[in-house]
Amino acid sequence: MHTTIIITFGLILLALMLFIGEKIGFSRETLTYSFVVLWLALTLINGAVGMVNAGQPLSTELVVGSAVFGVPVAALVLFMVLTTET
Repeated sequence: MHTTIIITFGLILLALMLFIGEKIGFSRETLTYSFVVLWLALTLINGAVGMVNAGQPLSTELVVGSAVFGVPVAALVLFMVLTTET
């Protein structure tokens, strides 16, 4: 359940960053790189907390962390592909 909540949080963060960032006037490239770096940092922190507080092994955190990081980034890539400006 925790993994689903974190992935949902990542998708909401992505939507907010894209919506608010474009309203402010940031380019899509800046928003894309900013989201990927921010989400990677948050995913690593989440994995570290899982290892320290919950006692999860590194192998489990790597698998779950890949999904947690990958789903919002895949959504970002899909959004960028479907909304390319030619």
